Amino acid sequence: MIKLISLDLDGTLLDPRGRVTEASKAAIAKARAAGVQVVVNTGRDCHEAAWFAQEAGCGTLSASTGGALVRDGGRTLQRWDVPEPAARRALELALSWQGVGLLIFAGERTLVTSAYKRELERYYPFPAFHQNVAVTDDPIGYMETHSLPLTKLHGELDPARYPVQELAALEGVFLTTSSSHDFELVAAGADKGRALALIAAQYGVSLEECAAVGDSENDLEALRAVGLPIAMDNAPQNVKDAAARVAPSNAEDGAAWAVLSCLE
Repeated sequence: MIKLISLDLDGTLLDPRGRVTEASKAAIAKARAAGVQVVVNTGRDCHEAAWFAQEAGCGTLSASTGGALVRDGGRTLQRWDVPEPAARRALELALSWQGVGLLIFAGERTLVTSAYKRELERYYPFPAFHQNVAVTDDPIGYMETHSLPLTKLHGELDPARYPVQELAALEGVFLTTSSSHDFELVAAGADKGRALALIAAQYGVSLEECAAVGDSENDLEALRAVGLPIAMDNAPQNVKDAAARVAPSNAEDGAAWAVLSCLE
């Protein structure tokens, strides 16, 4: 019997316009009324995770930052930061690449350059992000001044155009993706599966009693960890191969279908 459902956001719970549909809200409400916990497990920052969790009617426990941060409301339960000197070197490498849009997750803060902030304002219309992001054209200096760690790096651009192998070669890091045009770097051992294990323990639920729903490679560890892995139809084939069942796409209320299927 499934007692906890973990939902990714982009490509999963959110439709192609970045919204939680009424069907998904109704399915989550039905699951929670049946005593099943439903949590957000996302690559987005902790502020967006909390906002969408509330919007969808999920519980206050959530995993964000690609599984590197677990919070209960505004309280951080666990954070896995990228170790030094790999963190400094990863920042130096990524900041040296031209044309890469970088989100720098520094603890509970997210940093962007002023140029990238202007770009994000055009195509990333999420108030929970823009109200909490810190804008700086000297991210390394900002982090040193505020004693902030590197928790995650997210870069947007065709990976074939920059040498991500240099990042992957750093000691103590884990490199993955959330789409065909990005990279995500977190600490080795930090992933959505490990975060979900912590959340499940908080609820007194075993991973075998959990379901995970996702669409990207950064969801693979969560899918592999649980008793019922569910991939979205818009997921790449390797993600579908890791799943026990495939839900309709996020354009067809696949998250609602996935949640309701866990109640059968």
